[in-house]
Amino acid sequence: MTSPQAVNQEQSLSALVQMRMKTDIEIPIVRLLLPLASYLLWAVFAVAWWSTGASEIVGNGISASILINPTPFVAGLGVLGLAASAAAAYVVFTLVNRGNEHSSRTRALLLEALSALETRAGPSSSQTLLPLNSAEEGFYNLVRGEREKSAVLWALLSSIPFVGWAFLAVAQWRLSRDLAKHSRLEGLVFEDVDRTFRTVGTRGMSVKHAPMHSHDALGVTIVVVSIIELLSSAVLGFVGSLVLIYLTVGMFSLFWIDLSMMDPTGHFHYHSQVEADMLRALQDTAIVNSGVA
Repeated sequence: MTSPQAVNQEQSLSALVQMRMKTDIEIPIVRLLLPLASYLLWAVFAVAWWSTGASEIVGNGISASILINPTPFVAGLGVLGLAASAAAAYVVFTLVNRGNEHSSRTRALLLEALSALETRAGPSSSQTLLPLNSAEEGFYNLVRGEREKSAVLWALLSSIPFVGWAFLAVAQWRLSRDLAKHSRLEGLVFEDVDRTFRTVGTRGMSVKHAPMHSHDALGVTIVVVSIIELLSSAVLGFVGSLVLIYLTVGMFSLFWIDLSMMDPTGHFHYHSQVEADMLRALQDTAIVNSGVA
């Protein structure tokens, strides 16, 4: 007969599995149009502002009248740019927040599964306790290696006109590295949980890795290209150098946002399978234990 504690554990695990529909969401690729609009609007704004006389740089700086009293067209572009930046910041918030929620739910899921396995394993043989202890150690490494990122902070930093694209690139780099590390560490725990299930007589889980990539090469490329373009100011001038940096960092970041949207899809699909297997295997342990009893 299944104990009340075992029933509660199965219900808790089932609830965490159901939460996957809210945390492991697929972000429509059409939302890439929001940061693209911000990128283009600020580029047009800079050209329009420059063409109205902002290029007249003198020893004391830019004419104050240009900054205080821009033309209606330039002012309108600025308002549209701010609105587009806010929309792009929402995309950044969604990406970072999705990574936080996925990692948090996975940790809660694994903690509940390990707790349930401990309850069912009881005073089992070393054949069962060895993979269970290994799973607990791997879970500790997973918890210790993950830190929640502030989705609001990175969204606000990314919304800053022009400069925000550098923050956006950094946010995507950190996000991709954290998700790649999460995928690697959780994979080790899933393998040990699967071995534990099999040692108690169940079919276990279908553990097939769906790793995510950190895209470090893309991040290094952005840094190297930006440095080269900054050094090119000796030839192009400081303003020309900044224009190149904005264009290239913006284009690389748009590509990176696309990767951040699409890369986790395979990993989330893997979770939908392995979590269903975990819940089934946990239910099977109750049948095995009742059969032994």
